[in-house]
Amino acid sequence: MMQNNISFRSFINENDLPVFSDILRSTEFFYEDEINIAIEVAQEHLSKGEEKSGYSILLAEKEGVPVAFAIYGKIPGTKDSFDLYWIAVHDDHRGEGVGKMLLRQVEQKIADLSGRHIWIETSSRSLYNPTRKFYLKMGYRVTAELPHFYATNDNKIIFVKLI
Repeated sequence: MMQNNISFRSFINENDLPVFSDILRSTEFFYEDEINIAIEVAQEHLSKGEEKSGYSILLAEKEGVPVAFAIYGKIPGTKDSFDLYWIAVHDDHRGEGVGKMLLRQVEQKIADLSGRHIWIETSSRSLYNPTRKFYLKMGYRVTAELPHFYATNDNKIIFVKLI
């Protein structure tokens, strides 16, 4: 699917693995261990496939170059709940609407899988203020805050949206 020079694809190959790191590093939001986890998740998706790994991936490309990605999956043991594990836009493309388009595509893919609830967690650090505002603007609501979850004074904020 193509919108505003942005196309989406839900498959990855070995050449895409460095893209995850590049996108995450460009944002300057993520700790090194978080970047490593995202790469491990992408590798697991690549080696085991979507069904066995439990991870679905959607890449947003501009003129054939990946500029953003999302990783999501059904929450085991639930009827219709999905986690959005990662969504990140390369810093060079922030403010272009790529994140909004990508999240809408993920929501549609989850709806196509009979998903009804999308859960997202993020940090309470001030760096994440724009991220939290983005989720609220996109119709998500805060359902919980876990104090000192990631680190002292770095709470986990949990969002949900019924689709």
